[in-house]
Amino acid sequence: MNTKIFAFAAIFALVATTTLNAQSSYKMGFTLGSNYSSLKSDMFTTASGRLSAAAGFTISLGFGDQFELTPEIMFVQKGASAKVVDFQPESQSEVSTYDFYYNSFEAGVFAGFQPSKNVPVSIQVGGFFGSHFHNLDRSQQDLYLGDYESINNATKAIDLNEAFTGIDYGPAFGISAGTGRFRVNARYYLGTRNLNDNRDFVEKVNNIHTNSIRLGLTYFFKQ
Repeated sequence: MNTKIFAFAAIFALVATTTLNAQSSYKMGFTLGSNYSSLKSDMFTTASGRLSAAAGFTISLGFGDQFELTPEIMFVQKGASAKVVDFQPESQSEVSTYDFYYNSFEAGVFAGFQPSKNVPVSIQVGGFFGSHFHNLDRSQQDLYLGDYESINNATKAIDLNEAFTGIDYGPAFGISAGTGRFRVNARYYLGTRNLNDNRDFVEKVNNIHTNSIRLGLTYFFKQ
């Protein structure tokens, strides 16, 4: 299903840019906003997502009155807090959380369609490609996840740190509103790459995927 969504987004962007006659306008600006991200995995239970900042550079290419193409490059803070257990000999295990927080540089391209010429609201469909890096703590050797009942089948939380370096990609969609120098957008980003593939010397039978909801305000240097 995720592959079909991504393919649809790519086809939509291609059709939007190739069927229109000529570029009629362009403008550049910067975008600031907030990003709420989470992680979905069969290896751990997510206790909470991460609310953080997003900032970057945006270009708007207008084609006629109702179509536009929006490339952007963003710096985004992502991640989530996972449930972990500290197994205590001959006593009850202590439950806490471990923060899988990481940063990402993302490139995205979005095709926009404005259904009504008189209402400055556009539907956006596109995709993103991100490169991740982190500075996760490796000193917490006693925290485990996966099997929260038995240490024999559990995995050390720090062993998953490596998953949050590498790349991610997937479809994104949302809406954009505004005219002139300001534009507000709200989008949902669905990571389709299995981040567990970033780990070396482990079986790739488990999965870790990302998802984000992002709100942004763009200021363009010209109207």
